[in-house]
Parts: sequence; structure tokens; C-alpha cells
Amino acid sequence: MAQVAAKTSIPISAGERLTTKYEFFRLLETRAASILQFNVGRVGGLLEAKKIASMAECHYAQIAPHLYNGPVGAAASIQIAACSPNFLIQESIGTWDGFHAEVLKAGIRWEDGYIVPSDEPGLGVELNMDFGRAHTPYTGEQLHL
Repeated sequence: MAQVAAKTSIPISAGERLTTKYEFFRLLETRAASILQFNVGRVGGLLEAKKIASMAECHYAQIAPHLYNGPVGAAASIQIAACSPNFLIQESIGTWDGFHAEVLKAGIRWEDGYIVPSDEPGLGVELNMDFGRAHTPYTGEQLHL
């Protein structure tokens, strides 16, 4: 990847399957990517994600948090994005509407195509436990992944 990145002006993004700050450091050190796509849940939570975002900032790289999960993971990614000056873009599953919105007491807010970070405490979301209880346990044959 570093060789490809060195031969193009197109920014290379990577990292959605990486799990440690050390793996992201290697991407930055070798200049293999200039956009890091970490997943907050996969890298160990908010603190580790913020460390990765800060490392990226020191290397003049941007972050584009990867998100394959639901609205709680989205809320965590949004918090990292809101406090990282090198934030580029947030991946999303639509606008977390429908089932994803019903999982929360109040859905993630969007205005004119932009996510509006919550000013509520913690991640800024609260689970709708009644909705959760009404949809458990899972009885299907397979997961969507």
C-alpha cells in the first residue's frame, strides 16, 4: 500500500479491519494511507479511537470512522468526529432511521445532510429498552453480516 500511495495523488484510505493503534501507526509510519477508517468498537473504544485520531493528526492524515453497526456505535463515532480536527467524513447506514431509530429513545439528528452531534451526556443517546425487549431474543437463522 505504501508503494501505491507513493505513486498517486489520490488519497489512500484503510483500516476498517485493523484493531490496534500499533497497526494504525504502521500505516502512518510507512505513509500507506492518509485517511484512517477505524471502527470505534473494533479498536477498543473511545479512548483508543481518540489516540488513533490524534496519531493521524500528527501525521497530517484524516479520519473517516468506519461503521458497520447500529446507532450506539454511530453515537460513539460521532463523538470522536466532533472532537477531532482531522475528521473528514462519517460512514453511516443511511440516516439510522427505521429499526435503528427505534432502538433509541431519540434518533440521531440530521440537518441538510449533516449529522448533528448530541449535547446529551455520555454518547448522547439513550436506548429504548421497551423496544429492545419487544424484539428479543433473536430467533432467526442467520445474522446480516
